[in-house]
Formats: sequence, C-alpha cells, structure tokens
Amino acid sequence: MQLFWSQGYEATSLQDLLTATGLARSSLYESFGSKQRLFEAAFERYSHQRAADMQRRLEQAAVPLDFIHECLLSVLDDVGGEPPRGCMLVNVTNEFSTRDPIVGALIEQAGRLFRQVFADAFARAQAAGQMPAERSPATLALYMHCTMSGLRTQAKSGLTRRELLGVIDLFMAGLR
Repeated sequence: MQLFWSQGYEATSLQDLLTATGLARSSLYESFGSKQRLFEAAFERYSHQRAADMQRRLEQAAVPLDFIHECLLSVLDDVGGEPPRGCMLVNVTNEFSTRDPIVGALIEQAGRLFRQVFADAFARAQAAGQMPAERSPATLALYMHCTMSGLRTQAKSGLTRRELLGVIDLFMAGLR
C-alpha cells in the first residue's frame, strides 16, 4: 500500500512489489493474480483504514468543527521536505480517472466513505449549534472533500503553508 501510495500504480514495478512484500513472483501471482489486483486490494485497504481512523478521531473530538479544521490542517503535512505523496485517493483518481471501471468503483467507494465521516461531523456541529442547521451535511461533506482534494493537489504543486492556511481559514469562516 505504501509503495503504490508514494509512487503510483504505473511507476511501481513488479520488482518493487517483490522487494517490498518479500514474495517470490509466483507467490505474488498466486496470492493476488496480478499487479492490478494487488493494487486494488492495497487501495481498498487504504480507504477503509483512513475512514476508520477519521471516524475514530471524530468520536474523540470534543468539538466537531475542530475535527473538520484538523482534517484540513493535515494537508500541511505534505508541505516542504521530500516530495509529498498527498492523498492516495486523489493520486489514484488523477492517475486512473475513469479508464478502469473496477478502480473507478473503488474510487467512488472511498469518496463515499470519507464524505460520510465528514457529513457526520457537520451534522454533529449543527446539533451542537456551531453552524447553521439549514445546510445539508451531505453537501457540506462534498464541499469539504472537493476542498481537501484541491488543497492536496496544490500542496504537491508547491504552494506554501501560508497560502494553504489562507484557504483553510476561508473555508472555516464560511461554515459559521
């Protein structure tokens, strides 16, 4: 999963996978059938692990909008230093687009998982009186997902922390 996340599907060679997994070629093919199937399993694992981690962090958050803010701030982890790997969902979406129906379905599933956590957070924020109740949590979740995807892409393109923080601050101000 980490290898595909950092390098992408096309740039990850079979030898890279054999080295990373410690498997022989025959064992890898017996276990997964193909590089593509291994990739799909890795991406699905990423999606479920990330969504579960996000849900856990939301459950622990005393203030729902603080959880939203922390999610947005996590984009800053990719600023500076080594080449940023970004979000695996964004990377896979950009690499595959709609050219593979199986990966397309996994992309859609991952997006739904993440947006469900965001929708839950927005619904909790509304119930706590932190933001207007008339806004749709599902629409706010899609807005958040689109914003995070854009922020992650821009972090990879070289925008500074200060520039990204300006967008994050504007997003947060628009919620109240």
